[in-house]
Parts: sequence; C-alpha cells; structure tokens
Amino acid sequence: MDFDRIAVVTGGSRGIGKAVARELIECGYQVILIARSMKNLEAAKEEFVRAYSLSDENSPELLALDLLDEKRVTEAAEHIVSKYGRVDLLFNGAGISIPGTLEQDVKTFDTLFAVNLRAPFLLMKVIIPLMVKQGGGRIINMASRNGKVAVSKLGGYSAAKFGLMGLDESLYREFSSQGISITTVCPGWVNTDMAAGEGGSMSPKKMIQPEDIAKTVRWLLSMTPSVRVMDVLLECAGDVEKRASVELAKLYELRSRHREEFDSIIVDGSK
Repeated sequence: MDFDRIAVVTGGSRGIGKAVARELIECGYQVILIARSMKNLEAAKEEFVRAYSLSDENSPELLALDLLDEKRVTEAAEHIVSKYGRVDLLFNGAGISIPGTLEQDVKTFDTLFAVNLRAPFLLMKVIIPLMVKQGGGRIINMASRNGKVAVSKLGGYSAAKFGLMGLDESLYREFSSQGISITTVCPGWVNTDMAAGEGGSMSPKKMIQPEDIAKTVRWLLSMTPSVRVMDVLLECAGDVEKRASVELAKLYELRSRHREEFDSIIVDGSK
C-alpha cells in the first residue's frame, strides 16, 4: 500500500468511524483519527498497526478533542491542512443522539447541533478550500434516516440531522464543478453503542452493521470522477417490513371506514 492519500475520520476510535478507518487503511489511505478519548484512539491505532503491520510513518495520527469546542475543532482542521498539505477524504462520522423535543433544555438542544451539525461545518469550512486548491476531494457525512423522516420524541436530533442534510446538499451543488464530491449517508438503526443507549427494540444482528457503512464508503470511492452521489439511504430490512405492514393496516382501516369512497378511488384509478 502506498498511503499517498490523506483521510480524516471523526468518531474514528469506535463504531462506524473505526470501521470506516479500517476500510480506508485497506484502500491505502493515511488516516487521521479524531475522537474525544485518547485512550480509545490509542486502542484503535494499536489494533490497526498490528493488523496491517503499519510503520510509524504510515500509522494513524491521533487527535483527541471535544467536538463541542469550536476553537479546538477549527485548530485541528488547520493543523491537518498545514501538516499534510492535502486532504483527499473527510469522513464526518462523529455524532450524538439524545431523545426529546420540546422537553429538552436549550443546552441539550445546542449540544445536538454543535456535534451533529456545527462540527462538520467547521471542518468543511477549513478543508473544502484546500480541496478546491488541490483540484478535488471527497466528503462523506453521516446523517441518519431521521435526517430524512423525523419521528416523534426525537425532534432535537432529527432537526440537527435535517440541518446537516441541507448543508450538504447546498455544498454538493456549489462545489461539484470543482471536483469535490459530497455525499450524505443516512442509515437507520446501526449496531453501535449509540443505538444500544437509545434502547432500540431490534436485535443487534438485525441492525445495519458498522461494516455495512464502511462498504458503502468503499463503493463511493470506487466511482469514477464523473459520478456524484448526493445521499445514500440505508434501512434495516425489519424496519422496512414493519413500516410496510403498518401502512397496509392503515389502508385496510381506511377501506372499512370509507368503503364507498375507497371503491370509487380504485375504480377511477383503473380507468
């Protein structure tokens, strides 16, 4: 492996970010891992060095920082730009989910936006100009299915992810002509600590796996430079089936309550 390409991965010490970092190393990227815990970062680095026999030169650089700290996030991005002189891939994988909507206090609401939306914005604000200068690059941001379809009792998180979707779509259209591909990945339940903390009823085996996200990243990287993918929706098969059953049940309820109207719609639709 040449390790001649540079990738920045937030949330890179565990879960989705760690799986993506592993995939990128296998693809020959020199990775910079960003997470809050240096202990977890060092454990991930040790695992990668051992698995891929990485030299000191090619082993991941570790940056421990709290994504709530606007100054530190900006400084980290500027350090990467100054040290490496190029960034080929930025993967914003760090995120938090806290249940609640109007019952949330303002501090909690702001925290959701700071980690899920502001931090990717700050990193892109520094790194995109470098990508323009170098003639291209790729950004992959982790949103959520909740960034496409909001659900009850998760309004703060959904709002932040909807915001990330909007930011990404705007930048996707603005910088495509300059060789920069920006994709938002929107998964349903992923088998991570965050999902476990939310108390999902689905078993871990039936969830999307972090490796599925990593394989999605590899697929995106396999595209020729002429291709742009704005977003990718990944859903758990069980969720799709459950929602389909609910919608079917609603349809039968509608038919029983409004039989004449329902029949007229069916007849009219067949003409």
